[in-house]
Amino acid sequence: METGMKPYPTQPDLSDHLMHPGSGGHSHGHGHSSHGHGHSHGGGDHGHGHSHSGRIDTKEDGVTEPAPPGFEPSPRTCDIVKATQYGLIDRVKELVDDGFDVNQPDEENVTLLHWAAINNRVDIARYFISKGAILEKLGGDLESTPLHWAVRQGHLSMVVLLMQYGADPSIRDGEGCSCIHLAAQFAHTSVVAYLIAKGQDPNMTDANGMTPLMWAAYRTFSIDPTRVLLTLGAKPNIQEPRFGNAALHWAVVQGNTASVKALLKAGADTYLENKMKSTAVDVASMRRNGFLLVKLKEHRGETVQDGNASFLKRLAKNKKFKRNYALVIPFIVLFLIGFIPSLSLVWWVKAFLLALFYGAVYGSASTILDSSSFEILPVALGVGTKCIIYPTFFYLLWPHILFGFHGDHVISHYSVSSLKDYCCLPTGMVLSFYKCYKGDPGIIRCSQDDRKRTIIELAETSALELDRFCTTCLIRKPVRSKHCSHCDRCVAKFDHHCPWVNNCIGAVNHVWFIFYLVFLIPCLAVAIDGVINYWGAECKTTFEDDGFWVFLGEITSCSPWTCWILINAVGHVSWVTALLLSQLYQILWLAMTTNERMNQNRYRHFHKDDDHLKVTNPFDRGIIKNCADFFGCGCCGLIRPLRIDWTQQFTTDLTTNGVTNFISAAGRENYQFV
Repeated sequence: METGMKPYPTQPDLSDHLMHPGSGGHSHGHGHSSHGHGHSHGGGDHGHGHSHSGRIDTKEDGVTEPAPPGFEPSPRTCDIVKATQYGLIDRVKELVDDGFDVNQPDEENVTLLHWAAINNRVDIARYFISKGAILEKLGGDLESTPLHWAVRQGHLSMVVLLMQYGADPSIRDGEGCSCIHLAAQFAHTSVVAYLIAKGQDPNMTDANGMTPLMWAAYRTFSIDPTRVLLTLGAKPNIQEPRFGNAALHWAVVQGNTASVKALLKAGADTYLENKMKSTAVDVASMRRNGFLLVKLKEHRGETVQDGNASFLKRLAKNKKFKRNYALVIPFIVLFLIGFIPSLSLVWWVKAFLLALFYGAVYGSASTILDSSSFEILPVALGVGTKCIIYPTFFYLLWPHILFGFHGDHVISHYSVSSLKDYCCLPTGMVLSFYKCYKGDPGIIRCSQDDRKRTIIELAETSALELDRFCTTCLIRKPVRSKHCSHCDRCVAKFDHHCPWVNNCIGAVNHVWFIFYLVFLIPCLAVAIDGVINYWGAECKTTFEDDGFWVFLGEITSCSPWTCWILINAVGHVSWVTALLLSQLYQILWLAMTTNERMNQNRYRHFHKDDDHLKVTNPFDRGIIKNCADFFGCGCCGLIRPLRIDWTQQFTTDLTTNGVTNFISAAGRENYQFV
């Protein structure tokens, strides 16, 4: 490291990490080490180069000791610095009225507004500003403004106040950092979001060329700051000029797994080289971080060379192969379980083939499939079941659906009209499945400007509540919406994430989901009817004549394949019917989604006056109107459905959507810097 350079806060030293892979960490302190900020803010974990607490003793070496717990200065005798630190506004006003200059710094060159900012004394700060306090006065060892101090501590309300009065967040402190770099360093996600929403460039560089994203990747192990920066436009492949590192290099240096995952998802280039010709993969190798090395190579589609690894393990590293395996294996399993018993072989050969097949599938699946693959299996299983039932139906069972057999006489079961009606069932089922599988469930979309406007509104109205704001999508959540962890998106009127269609069920595709269940049940029922008619024609046995056990043995030996088809059809029709009844009960009787029914105690709109014991549903209008609202159809003007855009509905009062025309109180709306 160059002489005189400090690794903190703006000088991370990658050269030491690269030349000495086993070494780790930097010195992150400088100046004084006291972290107390008055009685309500004692015990921070970030040094600022100042004492920020009410002081009771200052040693000769300049190290300040924090006040003991419970210490409270006398409101009648304390000086103005202590009064500011402890929020004694009456004492502050008394001393200012007696002639104290609010811009007079103390012996450490720190102004009163600095002390108010770092202790989040909003009322006192507002009073100082009204008395002419200079907003952008530099003070302390780091030559910082009051806004720097507020940002460093994550005091959003103070940041809002100072910026509303015109404080400039782009000013750099003595170490070359502007406010957004400090907020990123100390993982103050809400402050990062607010600064960007107010016009700060998410790719702004500090005096050493470090962007906020680089700092978040290097200093914070929470994923939130990194994710917020990426969502609001931070570019992951910018390289700082000194070492040529991008954010991914810094994340790998620190072993910051959460940031590495977020950066890779955002398109970080794993082949980008720094000035030492090292990629992020090279850095992971030099740091001997095997976990990140595997993740980075998997992202590239490469495999970690291991001479002792089996063929299946090496094959399992291929993402495309794993996905295709998960899609195909359910169909193969369903087919062979029915096909092997149908072969004209002795029973012990069939048993051996089934055991061999079981071992092959179990061994390969346990090696190849991972958690991401299991998300694909349900939809693959559902499609695979249909792929064995419906070809069987049209090839083998169709004649026995059209015609029954009574002795040697053929009896027609269906008229031409009923056959036409039946042909509509598979068509309706396939169409509704496609709408559920590929359709928009009601994803809440917004532009960057909308995100920024929402952040400003919620921050400046002190309404940034987690149950009404999605910290992942950075949007104000409409009522009845939820962020789906599987799809990583917010869905309006969220019902559930259905693994059988590999999609969320929400405001837009919920009706199609009900149609899918309605069409699927009779399709399965007709297949069951076809199997029964097939047995009557092809198997020389009846339940009435031979009894249950003889009948079961005869049909099993007569047609094992149709027995397997019947088992699948009966199993599916049972749970699909139960699911449809549950859905209709929730829609018509409760007027709730599945998510709301399961989490009704968590949602405040189901509880009046904060009474969590009594559930009151503001969306329930009675069975008939609930039905009209859900399907969006009325009846000759007698019943009129409420047509609500749930992506823009923010209140339970369904006569208004709750959207406001918020205007920021700030004197300057945006800052543009180049």
